[in-house]
Amino acid sequence: MLIPCGYYKEDILRQLPSANLPAGWEDLPAVRSGEVWATDATSYFSRPGPRVVDGVEILARILHPEIFGAPDDEQAVRV
Repeated sequence: MLIPCGYYKEDILRQLPSANLPAGWEDLPAVRSGEVWATDATSYFSRPGPRVVDGVEILARILHPEIFGAPDDEQAVRV
């Protein structure tokens, strides 16, 4: 999950190509299998309040789509 505090999903996608990722990033199983997701940290994870529950639901959709259904593109996207 890419959930940097204060970033919208679009910000993550725009900055990812020029990001200084750690050594071995490309070797991570999630990266190799296309299971890295970007979500809207600003809306769902960085602020206290009821929307944090929405964030938990988004994580449930990412981790268990067979149970909860896949996340909408508005909620999270694969990178």
